[in-house]
Amino acid sequence: MKFKVYSTAISRLAGCLLLVWSSGGMAAPEVKKTPPPNLDLSIPGRDAPQGRALVVSRLETTLASQIPAVIQSITVDHGNRFEAGQVLVILDCQVLQAELTKAKMELEAEEQTDQANRKLREYKSISELEVAVSASKVKRAKAQVNLAAAKAAMCQIKAPFAGRVVKRKVNPYQFVGEGTPLLEVLDDVNLRIQLVASSSWISWLKPGLEFAVTIDETGKKYPAVVETLGSRIDPASQTFEVWAVLPGQHPELLSGMSGTVQFNRP
Repeated sequence: MKFKVYSTAISRLAGCLLLVWSSGGMAAPEVKKTPPPNLDLSIPGRDAPQGRALVVSRLETTLASQIPAVIQSITVDHGNRFEAGQVLVILDCQVLQAELTKAKMELEAEEQTDQANRKLREYKSISELEVAVSASKVKRAKAQVNLAAAKAAMCQIKAPFAGRVVKRKVNPYQFVGEGTPLLEVLDDVNLRIQLVASSSWISWLKPGLEFAVTIDETGKKYPAVVETLGSRIDPASQTFEVWAVLPGQHPELLSGMSGTVQFNRP
């Protein structure tokens, strides 16, 4: 009985509230509208293509011995800097120096004989054939001197360009044969950027295009200019090689450093 009384009271109270609300006596609760989320549907890197790059040396080579000999001395070590034309390795070439001296003496003897024969020809005391033979012997002796001098010059291994030593492969007093690697060297001044680009970039990536490269090891951004493009596209990866130059001098950069390149697509 009490439950029915309570139900009737609650129903009447609800009806009164509804009547007041509809007549404007009570304001309806305000519903806050949540703004829609800001959805950025742009594709990162679409307008500014990016990729990984490597700092490489324009000149890198291995110096080798051209003759069999014992190493007398090595003037540089790992990481040392050198200038173009500097003597890096000296070989013990006493035998070759002796052969050069012998060749020079033989040339001197042949020249004296040739001069005497020319004097005798003026008095018609010698045939033209003997004069021609002596002149030919002089030419042969000069060729022997040039050959001996060329071999003696191989006793000193000189730097073909200015750069640094990457690795020393031999030690002093070691015997080396012809073609034995001695030093790995590179040009650390004329550096360039090497990267692998997508084949889809071929339509706008051209020589002369300027871009920026951020090197991981230094944390700095450097300007670069596309120099040459690869001559073929790899069919498996659909990529091609790109080489770029770094204008100016950057002594803090080393061959082998890597970074990220960013292009402003034209």
